[in-house]
Amino acid sequence: MGKVTFVVEFEDGKEPAVNGHTEILGGRLCRVAWLDVIALDDEGGCNSVRDCLPPANRHVLLFDANGEGWIIGWRSLWYGLGQVETGEWEWSFQIEGMTDLDITHWAPIPEGPEDL
Repeated sequence: MGKVTFVVEFEDGKEPAVNGHTEILGGRLCRVAWLDVIALDDEGGCNSVRDCLPPANRHVLLFDANGEGWIIGWRSLWYGLGQVETGEWEWSFQIEGMTDLDITHWAPIPEGPEDL
């Protein structure tokens, strides 16, 4: 299956909503780059997973060093009998079928525009 990369600029607040099932020109969206929304500052910006992990079950932007770039995902906790946390967890992703990922950083997803 062939892939084509598009870079489209939109006016602030007029970006279209997209998800893993969005169809574009007859194909299915498989990647989204969030480079312009990642704030590299001390107020909830980019965080190394070596320094801290995102809260469990909260959607965040995750950076894959193996080439996918920024993707939406969350940290899923594992539970044992009686719904007791085991202390183990795994990364889960908005787009299914993603494998061979090396998540190195995470960032909160920015708030949506207020004037919708």
